[in-house]
Amino acid sequence: MNVAILGLGTVGYGVYDIINNSKLLKNIKVIKILDKDLSKNEEVGGIITTRYTDILVDKDIDVIVETMGAGAFSYKCIKEAIMTGKHVVTANKEVIASHLEELTKLKKEYKVSLYYEASVGGGIPIIKPLHLMTQTNEIKSICGILNGTTNYILTQMENKNISFKEALKEAQEKGFAEADPTNDLEGLDMVRKIAILSMIAYHGNINLKNVHHYGIGQVTPFDIDFAKNKGYVLKYMATSFIDQNKVELRVEPHFISANDPISQANDEYNGVMIDTNYNSDLLFYGKGAGRYPTASAIVNDLMMIKNHDKNYSVDFSNKLQVTKATRKAKYYLRIKNIKKIDQKIIEKMERNVIITKMINFEDINLEGVSFYARIGK
Repeated sequence: MNVAILGLGTVGYGVYDIINNSKLLKNIKVIKILDKDLSKNEEVGGIITTRYTDILVDKDIDVIVETMGAGAFSYKCIKEAIMTGKHVVTANKEVIASHLEELTKLKKEYKVSLYYEASVGGGIPIIKPLHLMTQTNEIKSICGILNGTTNYILTQMENKNISFKEALKEAQEKGFAEADPTNDLEGLDMVRKIAILSMIAYHGNINLKNVHHYGIGQVTPFDIDFAKNKGYVLKYMATSFIDQNKVELRVEPHFISANDPISQANDEYNGVMIDTNYNSDLLFYGKGAGRYPTASAIVNDLMMIKNHDKNYSVDFSNKLQVTKATRKAKYYLRIKNIKKIDQKIIEKMERNVIITKMINFEDINLEGVSFYARIGK
């Protein structure tokens, strides 16, 4: 099986390295790589091209592996590859979250495979198991930590009692955070990932614009210590709940019980809990970031294509409606302006912190809040 890799960055090089050095892989060969930096050509045997058309028209290439992480260009490359009759494996959560329904129809039409295990959870096998579960189980909810960058930051703040800025700098130095970490810190990365999982689980399309997300840029050591003193751990989480065809999707900080299995996911690790009607709670845990965990997931998808494994497809038969928060909860509010807060929602107040009663999220006026976290899942 001949493979072309789009992008020789962190993940792309990891894929190349595994294919060329694993003793377990046989008859898989990388014969072309798309990259704008020709200076890398010598270390990969001179197979780099700067033109995607060189790959697209090459009839010897069976599978295209997309690891560029680009938006519109990656989408164009994936779509054209499918329409040329080539199998595609990608780690691109932006493209998959935004175009999964269209790409699923295309890959059926052109009778090729489209795999994207690495788009959610790094090296954690979760996409395929979720597909298999939906054949016998109704999925009731999905919740967990789906971003290694923000989890690393919060873990370092807790363990070292350092500021958000210090933890972010450390994450960037270690390669867990991008130079521009906005997508991670504002929750956009997790919005895409929870949307992908929800589309698979609930058999319908998700409009990303309707997913609530609140960032962690304003978190302080005070918030983390407050949680710890109350028996909680502050985690940045994505949650998804379905009631008939109404889906509640949220990405926000949570105070999670220190005894909850999800709270044990630290640093770049991810932890995801899926609640099903027959299997009950299933926990998926592993490294959610890094070159080799993500590259390993891609190579596993390549092996599925090579072994003619089932080419799973999302069922888009349900018309899903993404709703506002319907589940009541208690909230931790660090106050900026008490005059903006409705006194009726307050259960306890300590200094500049409010613990609310069981309320709807819409009862909170965020103009009066510096930072908030949902208490529990």
